[in-house]
Amino acid sequence: MFKYNAYDYLNKLSNLYVTIKTSLFYKLFVKHMGRRCLINKPILFSGLKNWSLGSRVIIFKNCRIEVLGAYGSQTFSPEFIVGDYTQIHQNAHITCAKNITIGKNVVITSNVTITDINHLYDDIEIPINLQKIEVRPVSIGDQTYIYNNSVILPGVSIGKHCIVAANTVVAQNIPDYCLVAGTPAKLIRRYNHNSNEWEKVS
Repeated sequence: MFKYNAYDYLNKLSNLYVTIKTSLFYKLFVKHMGRRCLINKPILFSGLKNWSLGSRVIIFKNCRIEVLGAYGSQTFSPEFIVGDYTQIHQNAHITCAKNITIGKNVVITSNVTITDINHLYDDIEIPINLQKIEVRPVSIGDQTYIYNNSVILPGVSIGKHCIVAANTVVAQNIPDYCLVAGTPAKLIRRYNHNSNEWEKVS
């Protein structure tokens, strides 16, 4: 009996094409790219010269990742850094003008928003999208898993091996080994290294 059917072989050929395209095309434009990354049909990429990708990073279809060197009269020196074996799933929307650092073995599932940008609205005579922005760095620790439709706001640091439940809005820092959920995010469970168990937080 055949191990793979025709559809499986087509998928393997498609992945091979994406791998080759990534290494021959995208690698020319980014600041750094490790081995065997996959970047598949984005909606929009910008500021690729400020991207640093580790090895075996996967960016799925329809992602929008904007790394901004300028906004209106403001100029920035942004850094978008992604660690080894990290996955950014379909329809993710990431905007960076300062620093977004995503660790190793992180999974960012579909429709997640991550931004280090906050649009100011001080002057009511000027449209909000024409006013200045403020920027605060974002970091996501190794092995963290961010579920669908979550939003990670500017200035947030998420620790190692955290779980961000679906539809969560993260506006404050999260320590290592925590599960958070809700709008805004609340700590639900935390791993206890003494008992070796995930324990509810009252």
